[in-house]
Amino acid sequence: MNRRQFLAIGGIASASLVLGACAPARAIVQQARGNDGALLLPTRVTDETWHALSRMTFAPRADELVRAKELGLDAWTEEQLAPETLDDWDCELRTRGLDTLWMEPDLILNVRQDAAKQELQQATLLRAVYSRRQLYETVVEFWSDHFNIAQDKFDCAWLKTVDEREVIRKHAFGNFYEMLWASMRSPAMLHYLDNHENFSHAPNENYARELLELHSLGVEAGYTQRDVRETARALTGWTVNQSWRRGRFEFDAGIHDNAEKIVLGVHLPAHGGESDGQRVFDALGAHPALPKFIARKLARRFVADEPPASLVEKTARAFSESRGDIKTTLRAMLFSDEFRSAPPKYKRPLQLVAGALRQLKVETNARAALLRHLAKMGQPLHQWDMPDGFPDRAEAWQNNLLARWQFALALASDEIQGTRVNWAQLQNIAGDGSLRDALRNFSLLLLGAELPKTNLDTLAEMFRRVPQEKNVPFALAVLIASPQYQWR
Repeated sequence: MNRRQFLAIGGIASASLVLGACAPARAIVQQARGNDGALLLPTRVTDETWHALSRMTFAPRADELVRAKELGLDAWTEEQLAPETLDDWDCELRTRGLDTLWMEPDLILNVRQDAAKQELQQATLLRAVYSRRQLYETVVEFWSDHFNIAQDKFDCAWLKTVDEREVIRKHAFGNFYEMLWASMRSPAMLHYLDNHENFSHAPNENYARELLELHSLGVEAGYTQRDVRETARALTGWTVNQSWRRGRFEFDAGIHDNAEKIVLGVHLPAHGGESDGQRVFDALGAHPALPKFIARKLARRFVADEPPASLVEKTARAFSESRGDIKTTLRAMLFSDEFRSAPPKYKRPLQLVAGALRQLKVETNARAALLRHLAKMGQPLHQWDMPDGFPDRAEAWQNNLLARWQFALALASDEIQGTRVNWAQLQNIAGDGSLRDALRNFSLLLLGAELPKTNLDTLAEMFRRVPQEKNVPFALAVLIASPQYQWR
């Protein structure tokens, strides 16, 4: 960090102390939202609409707020639950040149490793920023964490791209059980959790353990170590082809344990072969712990770090009654009173970065320079080493504010290669050119509400020596780094 950056960070930190007197996000003093016809200013919406869109998007954009006002919040949510009805040509054009996204295993495995890894990371960030199918993309992110695969292990550098396409994105709004079955046969997952090294003479329990603990039942479901061991035996031979069909699922009968087994109280007769895995899947699907486990994780992501028991129960009931239909399960949560009155949630780095770019309508190629900021904040995309996925609770992210301030400064200074702010457009809504006006108008844009007058006055006085031509970038940096903007 050079001297200029150090001083700028110091200024942002001082401003953050002033704004720290405000409660997170929507708890700040409410003012009427203006709409002077400028492209970026939000329209007048209810607190409930701003809150809901803050959870169902990476951050609410002005055009989305207008659409939600026109349709009503319920109808807007239903529109988002039907992503195929939303024209997403802009996002599709931006990702079309990322050739590895569409490759089959035999092709992608011949691509340079760094290229394959970066293109999936780029696509994830581009879709978060530019897709109109925002609820779908937030749910894709959820399932990608639920069935986490780190690119840095074995062939996962390449095969994670195939998994993201064929398991996560294909089933994100479909049926959970179909997604679970696809994941059980995913070469990337079998590599990541070592099931390709699960042999009858030397069982490897890694995948079996995470299948029960993280993917389906949860650690409190009451299963035993014997269940883990028997599941591992049932999945011997579920492996990945390493010859002419390299990178594809195959069952190798020669390394399968053909003795009888008992998994979660279900008897698997001897000589079951590949069908042993199907019987494990059936046992998981019939287990009463699964609906509540999935419901709690969804509610933790979209509602609260410690979700209300009432919400978990109604969401789990919708999951059970619909036999794992994800849209039905989401409706039970998104239309609930608990969702619409939820407390603030701390933004994970992807939500912070993608949200700022969305609300400011920044142009980016989402390449290495921007991806490095996410990594510094603790969320290098698709590279979480542990099988549990990036954390959902606030305490996992709150000790790395400096990296967030550095991102805010770099964005406002146009110092991120391949990422450009539209200053002409922002100047038009900054007001009379004063720092106070810029802060007020940009707080409407980024927070959906005007900062309290006392905070505006204090900041304007503290930084009265900032040159007028620097007021707009300084106001943006201060607000993106502010305590309020860290919450949604």
